[in-house]
Amino acid sequence: MEATFKNPGELISDICKQSGSDKKFCIQILKSNPQTATASSLKSLAEIALGMARKESVSTSGFFKSLLVRDSNNPAAKASIEECAKYFSEAVGMLNLGGLEGGTASLDVHYALDNAQYCENALANANVHIGSIGPAIQEWKKSYSVAYAAVIAVENSQN
Repeated sequence: MEATFKNPGELISDICKQSGSDKKFCIQILKSNPQTATASSLKSLAEIALGMARKESVSTSGFFKSLLVRDSNNPAAKASIEECAKYFSEAVGMLNLGGLEGGTASLDVHYALDNAQYCENALANANVHIGSIGPAIQEWKKSYSVAYAAVIAVENSQN
């Protein structure tokens, strides 16, 4: 059963322990959201982290949509960029705690990372080389890693 007596700093530490080498970034990103100061449980903090990752997914999808307005004579490149916009849009629905009771929340959230990989594969297959794409996907992956760590922490607290 999850303890609810921890302060937000302790909860952040519990989550960021799960993030591996990105612990410092995890702490930084969670503390950057004013809502974390009032988080009273791992689950509430996980919801905040997932919300941040959903917002980043919407932003990343929008980034790819903005690339579509560029004049492109390469139909394969355009198709792969459209796929990426779709993949990141779909990721929004995967970043939630819906599977918590069935024990599949971390798996569900991990599917969002699969979508990022599908995007990268589509871009590679179409030979798309736009300098701003790599950093946009990396930024999404950082946000994702914090959300995933949060879900793992919640799942672990229920065992």
